[in-house]
Amino acid sequence: MEVFSMARRLDVGERARIEVLSQQGFGDGEIAVRVGRSRATIWREKKRCGPGVYCARRAQASADASAERPRLAKLASDPGLARLVHKRLKERLSPHAISAELAQSGHRVCAETIYRACYDRAGRSGLRPGAWKKLPRARRRRKPRGRCEQAKRSVLGEYKPIAGRPSEAEDRAEPGHWEGDLIIGKDNQSAVATLVERSSRHTLLAALPGGYDAQSTAQAVTRALARQPGGMLRTLTWDQGREMARWADIEKTLGIEVYFCDPRSPWQRATNEQNNGILRRWLPKGTDLNIGAARLSVIEDRINNMPRKLHRWASAQTIYNELCRDHR
Repeated sequence: MEVFSMARRLDVGERARIEVLSQQGFGDGEIAVRVGRSRATIWREKKRCGPGVYCARRAQASADASAERPRLAKLASDPGLARLVHKRLKERLSPHAISAELAQSGHRVCAETIYRACYDRAGRSGLRPGAWKKLPRARRRRKPRGRCEQAKRSVLGEYKPIAGRPSEAEDRAEPGHWEGDLIIGKDNQSAVATLVERSSRHTLLAALPGGYDAQSTAQAVTRALARQPGGMLRTLTWDQGREMARWADIEKTLGIEVYFCDPRSPWQRATNEQNNGILRRWLPKGTDLNIGAARLSVIEDRINNMPRKLHRWASAQTIYNELCRDHR
């Protein structure tokens, strides 16, 4: 696997190589490999010069000009644009919506620029201090999303992203591909692990009486899936929650492949999300979920034996039993 240098800017020598390779007819992918950069970096660099032949000297001059510090913030250097942004903030549009709307009229300003100006206490970024009050959620401080996501990634380690999941799982062409999640109870003090098989919508509920830390979750999920026929265990897809930090234990014990959704992308587990909505008919939000394995088993049976429109009113249990017979 190629390892690309991404920690520093392109230098003069690299730009000269890009110019020579471009003149020799190499594409962006081949240039990226030869220069040791990502393909996206090469594409952006060639775009810097605009249409026509890439020129290293002109690209370097443009990069030097862009790197000059200090620079006025975009909105501070363009009062007219700042007024347009302020007007739309008063209309309670989000920074992303403002960026998209202004782009249609030829004004370029990214959402991040607007956010930074809103949270600039000194007001040097083009908007008045306190502009954050005009944001849709009016948070006094920005939520540090990047740090949260990094923490999750470090807990999960070298996980497998959902992009690598077999296509058979995506189109439900074969059974044995599961999705999982936790539903959380009253005051975040209890939880239940939910598992659903993508083809049949067969549901498993696993009690977590000892809490929903990584070890307890891994053990509960392993016990639930271990009771299923071997031919019905191929993959498991989960979100990037800390409770799945011991996913490798599940893989080792069951011989199943565990994949993880992208951050903040519950729609990538749509089957499980929909099933959790059905489960909430018996376990509404705010319920203490420490109800015991016996009561969970009763609810599980009710869900699996209810008629489903997508199965032409057959139950998930009926479809699952048929699949188990066909995939022993």
